[in-house]
Amino acid sequence: MKRFPALSARNLVRVALVLLGLSLYQLATDGEVNWHRQALDKLAGERNTGLGQAVESLETAGAAREGQSPEHFDLTGRVVRIADGDTLSLLDASNTQHKIRFFGIDAPESDQPHGDRSREALAAMVSGKRLGVVVIEEDDYGRKVGTVYADDRNVNLALVEQGHAWWYQYYARQEHALEAAEREARSARRGLWAATDPTPPWDWRRQQRLRNAR
Repeated sequence: MKRFPALSARNLVRVALVLLGLSLYQLATDGEVNWHRQALDKLAGERNTGLGQAVESLETAGAAREGQSPEHFDLTGRVVRIADGDTLSLLDASNTQHKIRFFGIDAPESDQPHGDRSREALAAMVSGKRLGVVVIEEDDYGRKVGTVYADDRNVNLALVEQGHAWWYQYYARQEHALEAAEREARSARRGLWAATDPTPPWDWRRQQRLRNAR
């Protein structure tokens, strides 16, 4: 087996300084550090890599799982609060409340254009209905991140189809159904796409952070 020379302490310091510089630059310009995620995303998109093959396997398993009947959902219950177009609170049968962040989409913030319309659209889809959630993960804020179903309808997808949310490519680049739904909604100028140049929520949040930092 071919062996590679170990990095010297000096070279390790150089690498660390380069990565630190890159991180500081991204923090100053974008408001967050994400170069490492971008590198992983690139690997995930390469089907001939181990990571790419793992992502492909997860996609296949996830697609099959989301096709299961409601009794196999990770969470079921009714909505008790809608924070905005991609976040709601669900009360399950044991009276436990769960905050749900919709996976793969990003709706306008409450204080940006179309924010109220997006929230109203979500309310119309889920109010008074039994919800099922396929949980993907739990985020840093303790929210369950997942795909929400109302009467077997994929609400995440419906919001994008109707032009009330963006496909959140940064976190869900493999969700091709969301990609296609956004493309169609944009072409038809539905919902938020009726505006000439709508600002994505992630850019809106970054602008707010930069404005508050001044």
